[in-house]
Amino acid sequence: MLVPPDLQSPTASICLICQAPLPFGPARPRSLCVRAECHQRYSLLQRRGQVCRVCGRPLSAREQPTQTCATATCQRAAVKDYAVQVYERNQARYTALLRREIEDATRLRDRVLAAFGIREPDSFPLVVTPSVTAGLAPLPEQRKEVFRASLTALVEQAFDPSPAPVEPPERPSTRPPEPEPRVRTVLEQACARCRGFCCQGGGDHAYLDVETLRAYRAAHPEQDASAVTAAYLGRVGSRTYRDSCLYHQADGCALLREMRSDLCNRFFCKALLEFQHNLPVSGSVRGFFVTADYGELHTATLVHESHALIVSKVGQDPSPPAVDIDHDEG
Repeated sequence: MLVPPDLQSPTASICLICQAPLPFGPARPRSLCVRAECHQRYSLLQRRGQVCRVCGRPLSAREQPTQTCATATCQRAAVKDYAVQVYERNQARYTALLRREIEDATRLRDRVLAAFGIREPDSFPLVVTPSVTAGLAPLPEQRKEVFRASLTALVEQAFDPSPAPVEPPERPSTRPPEPEPRVRTVLEQACARCRGFCCQGGGDHAYLDVETLRAYRAAHPEQDASAVTAAYLGRVGSRTYRDSCLYHQADGCALLREMRSDLCNRFFCKALLEFQHNLPVSGSVRGFFVTADYGELHTATLVHESHALIVSKVGQDPSPPAVDIDHDEG
């Protein structure tokens, strides 16, 4: 409930009911005079919802549906209050969905492990990651042209022979350390199951920058500017995931690792970073990875080192669970 400005001011001018001038002095509740009739009338208007919920003034018939008077200050305050309420409702709904995801994923993990005689389900840490639910669609020519223009500008800068400006001393890197091979294998197994949720921010730029193209140029000194441009354009397909990076295709990223930005090669979502942080110093690396979207589970994968056991029928309750076995080495 918003606090009426009249309750915050040290003085009040006129009675909200009878319009009689009010004496100067400490603020009176609701800016009413001392007459009992005014207090009774105001209480009746309050019960009927016929006073402004911001300033407390009686409302006209036109103002009553919104319970806000027509003054600009009250209108702005009402809009702000509504936005806060919507945000709080959405946050509560989102929190409930996350809680449901964790509960459903935990039950699924415990069922799967019990079916294989594993009595300690917590030995396979549970990790819930996002999931891409959008489908593939033709890549519009307009997006290709936007990317072509952006790529051409970046290539020109990468091949610019003018001396680079003096850069300030490099600050300590805040990027997470590169995972050791055995950990990276598990992370990549899990990362692949979400089908590229993080790629959705790539848009028509694919996270490419001048430094990425300079690194690619250094690895391929035989290629001139036109060849580098052609190499990147040649990997743009005809179909991509809707509202995602133009290189985000059915079988994953169309770019080779050496062509991707450093961000793309090193990025792991928050859930996978926490999994990596909590790994034991020694021993096998394993986990139960579930992808979900707004409370609905989509895929589940039991990962142990380089082996992935893909659980099918995630939304059902098979006993024992139906599984497909996928041995991925390295």
